[in-house]
Amino acid sequence: MKRFVTFIMLAAGVAACLFADQNLPTDPRISGAPNLDLLRPAREFLSGRPWLIVEGLDPALNTKPGWDALTRLERGTLDGTGLGSGGGTGSPISPSLQAAGGGFLVPFRSPGPAFSRDLLISRDMSNSPIQTEPTIAINPNDPDHIIVAMIDYNFPANSTYVSYDAGATWEGPNQTGYLTDDRGSGGDPVLAFDRKGNAYLASISIGIEEFSIGPVNTSSLVSSIALAKSEDGGYTWPQMVSTDRSRVTIADQQIDPGGRLRGTVSIGFLDKPWMVVGPNKKNPSRDTIYMVYTHFEEYYDIIYTGELPLLLGTEMATTIKLVRSDDEGLTWSDPIAVSPTVRRVFGSVEGAGEAPGMFGNDRVLQGPRPVVDPAGNVFVTWLDSTDDGSMEGLGEYYVAKSEDAGETFGEPKLAATFNEIPFQPRNAFFRYWGSAFPRLSAGLNGELYLVYVARPAEKPSDDGDVYFSRSLDRGETWSKPIVLNDDEKTSLQFFPELTVGPDGAVHVMWGDMRDDPTGLRYHIYYTKSTDSGETWGFEIEELGLEVGDTRVSDFSSNPNRAFPYGVFLGDYFGIAASEDDIYMVWADSRLAEFGGVNQKIAFARGQAIRSPDIYVSPSAGPGGQNITVQGFNFQPDMRVYIQLQDATISIARTSMEGRFTTGIYIPITGEGAQTLQVFDESGNYATTSFYTEFGFGNIQKQLEELSRDIRDLR
Repeated sequence: MKRFVTFIMLAAGVAACLFADQNLPTDPRISGAPNLDLLRPAREFLSGRPWLIVEGLDPALNTKPGWDALTRLERGTLDGTGLGSGGGTGSPISPSLQAAGGGFLVPFRSPGPAFSRDLLISRDMSNSPIQTEPTIAINPNDPDHIIVAMIDYNFPANSTYVSYDAGATWEGPNQTGYLTDDRGSGGDPVLAFDRKGNAYLASISIGIEEFSIGPVNTSSLVSSIALAKSEDGGYTWPQMVSTDRSRVTIADQQIDPGGRLRGTVSIGFLDKPWMVVGPNKKNPSRDTIYMVYTHFEEYYDIIYTGELPLLLGTEMATTIKLVRSDDEGLTWSDPIAVSPTVRRVFGSVEGAGEAPGMFGNDRVLQGPRPVVDPAGNVFVTWLDSTDDGSMEGLGEYYVAKSEDAGETFGEPKLAATFNEIPFQPRNAFFRYWGSAFPRLSAGLNGELYLVYVARPAEKPSDDGDVYFSRSLDRGETWSKPIVLNDDEKTSLQFFPELTVGPDGAVHVMWGDMRDDPTGLRYHIYYTKSTDSGETWGFEIEELGLEVGDTRVSDFSSNPNRAFPYGVFLGDYFGIAASEDDIYMVWADSRLAEFGGVNQKIAFARGQAIRSPDIYVSPSAGPGGQNITVQGFNFQPDMRVYIQLQDATISIARTSMEGRFTTGIYIPITGEGAQTLQVFDESGNYATTSFYTEFGFGNIQKQLEELSRDIRDLR
């Protein structure tokens, strides 16, 4: 069993963390910084952005005063993650991110055989060109109305983008905010609509709570699971409310004979929210919002060295919890535990036996997902690392069911046992443990579908395949898992997502590295089932296409170029289905192949998206004149770069309709067709030509003729 003891030294508001293997003090140059060390026992188990914050890797917080976010990148170590030092490419925030924006050229794309061209829908408003963890939702009253939310390092908050033409064009970014008294967003955005067409966004909001141990003052990060409601289709999110909040408490307080405070400090942190909106079983005409999350609770005993107080870390407990709202998110129920509480014990601590309601001593729960079936039953699934250590050995997925609108849950049922994946794969530097978090969806007749990534026992060199299991009896029993990715290689698959369409078809997407000889760059792959998961594949008769799965993306992504040091793609992608189409969003780094560190949110759908067009007037003439260039079907409100041959000669900006008109000067060139290309910032482009009727060659020819005439006159 992996064991270690954590000591937190407290003095004059400056904290230091002493691990058994190294000394990592917080940075005293930052005044008012929270004591991030208090969350370090949970650091590798936290979801995306909270993990980055605790590790000191969050690019946005590196630029904000009052945060201790300069620590370990400067030391060249990433302790506890297995990432090592010097991994990946890029830098924390500067100067490589400053170079981004030069990568607008994507000169070649290989379209997927059955999907639209890709759109990069996110835009940059700063020198931090990074977005990740996209989530997507479709308005049930208008299937052409789609919202995408994401972590956006251009802002302290998350952002959303809105489309009213089924994803052909996008408007945004729209900031979503965070709780008024907090310091910033912790990411993990999740979107959902209710039957009225109201949109809801859930995310983590991070604050700081101060507390005292005798005469010593310190503080810790705390979090809320926050929710915002939009009544205008996702453009504005006027108010966020806290559905539940973690806290710092001191229990069993007493004064020892030396007059010193004794007791147990518990540091709470709420992580990995996921939300679903569905009919209330007790009142089917009413929608209820169900929010699930992981509640981390870390326990420290107050001890002393002389008169200096220290915190001795003893254990960390995790519980999957749920809150619900019946009034469109205005008020929320008290949290209830959906899962048992499990714990990890640090060091040899007396009384480490079973406590009431708790079990395990090297265990963690994470990655909850809820669904509501058509009958209004609520199901919640989660990952249990089991007691053989996390990210190694065997793990388990459990599913708990509520038949009373989320007020109580029955005994969890084991859905699958699997080989756990590690923190990072062996072929890349990014955190991909989120691939093991279960994804759950419900069918039209109450079927339950589960997908996840696990290590195949029969291929020891393969770090992850996509597995599927189903239940046809509302979670009582589950089928034997099958592999969905249709490749015979040991290439990595990661971040699967699934959804059930209005017709009952089951759709699954994931990241896949099979097409890259180096085993690093990834594409998005997709498959579906039209018989409740009995068989899988993709077929288009008119194209003669019949495959087990198919590529979606038209350009690959290199995770090492996506995020500083290549450490973070997020924890998930997004997928949604309407009656007419399937929509997918993912973290995409194609622009970074031609510029600095860059990570965008890409979008594709099944139906084709019209390509941009450009027209020039006049289309021919002598060099050395002005012409007019008009563009159509580009993304709205975005810069476009106009190139003649290989040189950028002008920059314009599109209207909210994706159009532009501008004048450019055609320099004197050689006679003949000159290639004119227009690229927007997302890599979309169109091309045409201008025919130079009189250029350098003509001038040379006339000079030669004039010289001959002069010679003849002599």
